[in-house]
Amino acid sequence: MKRLLLGFVLISAFLSTFVSGQDDENREATGLPRKIGISPAGSSMIVSGKVTLEGVEQLRRPPIIRVTVMVGGIPFAATNAQKLGYYYLREIPRQSLSLLVEVDGTEVSRQVLMPSGMGNLTIDVTVPWIILRSAVKPGVINVRDAYSRSESSETSFKKALEAVRSGKDADAIKMFDAILGSDKNDYEAWTELGNIYFKRNLASNAEAAYYKAIELKRDYFTALINLGKLYFSLKRFEDAVLVLSNAAKSNPESADAHHFLGESYLQLKKGSMAVPEFEAALKIAPDEKAELHLRLASLYDAANMKKKAVEEYKAFLKKRPDHSEKEKFEKYIKDNEK
Repeated sequence: MKRLLLGFVLISAFLSTFVSGQDDENREATGLPRKIGISPAGSSMIVSGKVTLEGVEQLRRPPIIRVTVMVGGIPFAATNAQKLGYYYLREIPRQSLSLLVEVDGTEVSRQVLMPSGMGNLTIDVTVPWIILRSAVKPGVINVRDAYSRSESSETSFKKALEAVRSGKDADAIKMFDAILGSDKNDYEAWTELGNIYFKRNLASNAEAAYYKAIELKRDYFTALINLGKLYFSLKRFEDAVLVLSNAAKSNPESADAHHFLGESYLQLKKGSMAVPEFEAALKIAPDEKAELHLRLASLYDAANMKKKAVEEYKAFLKKRPDHSEKEKFEKYIKDNEK
């Protein structure tokens, strides 16, 4: 499937956030009943909504939309959106959160959530087709990343993706295996197979599938970055650096590639090499990657470069003025500004 890799145009998501009850359309789409009206205050809430890809009918096949709620930058809960784009996540803590939307495994939107003391959150995300078309993310027609299949194989590929979207991973694995049995050079199918294994915590299988995809297409970004993330999760940081370096070369405009590469360097205690990667990620996605200012501030402080650390804290507070540690950062700025 043709990928939507992050290009020179950053994805713009239009969000409407409000406390509301479940409408009939959303209830039907999610298949989960909810009472009409405002939920009582409590330690957790429901986050739901709809992801709309404008102009998606122009794609050869519908993409897989993955919605994840992040807590402190770490995935907390995730789900695949339904066919109509609806998603529904339960038991989400009432704290500073962010909502990550991925299309076919690559990030297209990341937004900070501001939950209230009561009720649930409904977050609708719209990604205009004109932006998707001009980007180089997985899912649009991209000649460089497209794999040419026969008509029957293309039909089978669509069915396998639909099985993934429906949460039928076992069926999807069988379908992708069948596709690869007919054509072992289909690097997209190998990558999709790797994604399923990664999600199911079958690391060895995921690694083998991604490696095969990269073997067939050395610069295939989606396989490169996902293999890098896999190595990072396994704490194989030297391998992560090697693979993510190639991912960043394949798609220099991927904020995620630079971010994960920088994190991998940090784990290897190579802070001087992490800095330019974090800076590159911030240049590409200044708001989505705002927390990297804190990473840079910490690195500069450790190197006794107080002035640069102050600059990073100021840049962060400009983007996140209501952060829970605002007073701590302001004190650092005051103590070290001169």
